[in-house]
Amino acid sequence: MGILAAAIMIAINPGKRSAQARDAIRKQHINSIANALVSYYTLYGHYPNELRCDTSRGSSVGFYEVGTSGHDCSSMSGNDWQAYSQSILEQLVNEGFLKRLPVDPLNDSHFYYKYEPSAQDLNPISGRYCSLVPCDRYWIGARLESVDDPSKQYRIVFRCTDDSDWLLQGTGCKEVEFPEALWPQSLSFDTSLTKF
Repeated sequence: MGILAAAIMIAINPGKRSAQARDAIRKQHINSIANALVSYYTLYGHYPNELRCDTSRGSSVGFYEVGTSGHDCSSMSGNDWQAYSQSILEQLVNEGFLKRLPVDPLNDSHFYYKYEPSAQDLNPISGRYCSLVPCDRYWIGARLESVDDPSKQYRIVFRCTDDSDWLLQGTGCKEVEFPEALWPQSLSFDTSLTKF
């Protein structure tokens, strides 16, 4: 009876099943990129640098994390990591750590991959960008699509990081919820202040 009920539920809601499948792909991709980042760090002693927006929708100096000036990274309109800057692409793919940088299954303004390295010695209030100094911390993440609680839609992110200075929820790879108090209406998860 339980098996029949499960089969009926899947048949009734194929959209949710598809979203769950895309989330599984996202987690696999983020883990792959994180492993490549750690391998890169082991060999070179730092992580690939960045400009402002290094995402699976492109990279650019003209876009900034939410909460700063300029356009937020969700406004990027590319369909892969190549745009203005190719720093993470050049350093992970061209040097053989990955065959290619994966992109989000939907790769739209809500669902995309975001890379955010930082430097421990920079000021965490004004920003920890490491385009001019070696990056010694990394954060790579993707928003998850299949969320059981509708009030948490667009808030649940699967991320991998070793940046313990910023985090309330620990290092490693895991699903986390971004703080409601900071971004109750935002569809973006790319500010360094919300690297949870």
